[in-house]
Amino acid sequence: MPDLFDFFKENESKLYERPSEQAWKKLEDRLEKRRVRRQRKIRFLQLGAVALAILLLLLAAGLVWYFVHQG
Repeated sequence: MPDLFDFFKENESKLYERPSEQAWKKLEDRLEKRRVRRQRKIRFLQLGAVALAILLLLLAAGLVWYFVHQG
């Protein structure tokens, strides 16, 4: 079994290969699509958290009002 150091030494030239411009473009497009999807998901979660907070505040206010006027 060859040594790991020897493997890297034999394949060192492959470390300096540059991908084509088309490969970079594809990668950038894929990353941009992921970024847009993630931003939508984060916005949706933020909107959901705000809606939940408002709902909880309204529920708490309703309970306070109910118990104040009941007695």
